[in-house]
Amino acid sequence: MIRPKFSERPLVLWQLVACLIVGATMVAAQAGAIPDDYIINIGDEIELDILDDSDAPQRFTVGRDGAVQLPFIGGLELANVPVATARQRVRQTYIEREIFVNPSVELSIATFRPVSVLGDVREPGNFDFQPFMTAEQAVGLAGGPAISANNEEARVLERRNLEGVLSNLEYDLAAAAAQYARVRAQLQGAEVLQWSDVPPDLRTGINRELFDEQKAEEDQIIALERRDADTRRGLLADALAEAEGRVALLKQRERVQTEILDASKAELARTKEMAERGLVPKADISEEERRTALAEDNLLQLREQRAGVLVQVANLKSELSQFDAERERALLSESQRFLNEIKKQIASRSSVQDRIRLLQQWMNAAAGMQTELLVSYQVRRRGKGGVETLELRAFDELLPGDLLVVTVIPPETMQAPG
Repeated sequence: MIRPKFSERPLVLWQLVACLIVGATMVAAQAGAIPDDYIINIGDEIELDILDDSDAPQRFTVGRDGAVQLPFIGGLELANVPVATARQRVRQTYIEREIFVNPSVELSIATFRPVSVLGDVREPGNFDFQPFMTAEQAVGLAGGPAISANNEEARVLERRNLEGVLSNLEYDLAAAAAQYARVRAQLQGAEVLQWSDVPPDLRTGINRELFDEQKAEEDQIIALERRDADTRRGLLADALAEAEGRVALLKQRERVQTEILDASKAELARTKEMAERGLVPKADISEEERRTALAEDNLLQLREQRAGVLVQVANLKSELSQFDAERERALLSESQRFLNEIKKQIASRSSVQDRIRLLQQWMNAAAGMQTELLVSYQVRRRGKGGVETLELRAFDELLPGDLLVVTVIPPETMQAPG
């Protein structure tokens, strides 16, 4: 027979216990083991079967007002009464309202409110309630205690796992710090990042050696991103220079065309004067007018072209300015994201360090003690007078809707046997 690895034993054991619990309780429920003295509560789902009719059993949920909406009779309050009493109350109501004469009524619990398990367990959450479920069995459904209180080997392996998690956190923290430093260097226009780019109040919590291991890769990212940014910015700058060159050329052509227009106007005036004196035919006036109009049209076209290129220049200047602004904005956003990641990693590391210290205290304090006393059970239960908090033992039974809070007792609250 192959034995499970030490790290698998506690979890495998609790999973086996959970399977046995569910299997046993389901068998009990199917066998009609739900006691008649079970107190119905809000949220329970009951199954009602009038044996005198041909209809199939129906299910109804106990509402917030404690009532169940039943066929033909409407709301009937069944909360806070035993199953046997509820069965008799339903039967008597059908008789009093003359729906049935002497019906045979079967009433049972179809679905219970789930049980919630929180605290020092591996998989906290909500779990289906089964009759006779104990506090210890509920913990089994939740994967067992988060830290094994009764298995020295499991505690040793748990500490090793936590130390592995801590090591990963240290690496991730140094990586986030290097990424933050890289972004700060980019904002300052530096070519490489520096340790001084990390905020002074955070440096003491970051492993400098791990930080330096990340430096070469982050410096390479700086070089690559700068090259990309310079290329993209250069393309915009080249397009802007070309557009500005076209503006200068069009202005020069406008000056030439203006001179041509002025000459055409002067020639037109001279032709008109000579025609009045009879020195040239009047048909020459029409030819000069045509040339003058053509010169004016060419000048207007050049001015229109220059106006269009000026719009293009303005757009390229805007794109160039926007490129720089968006890059800076993106770097600032990235800087804040890495800073938040650093703070998150520091908080996670502190939590793991606390767990390691506490686990070591447990290991020291639990030697020679009755380790089953290291787990306490507290239930929050809603009753007629509101929510009440009760202390439970491992084998005390839960009720539907219970909120079970599991606590592994800190070693400083325990005393070793004398």
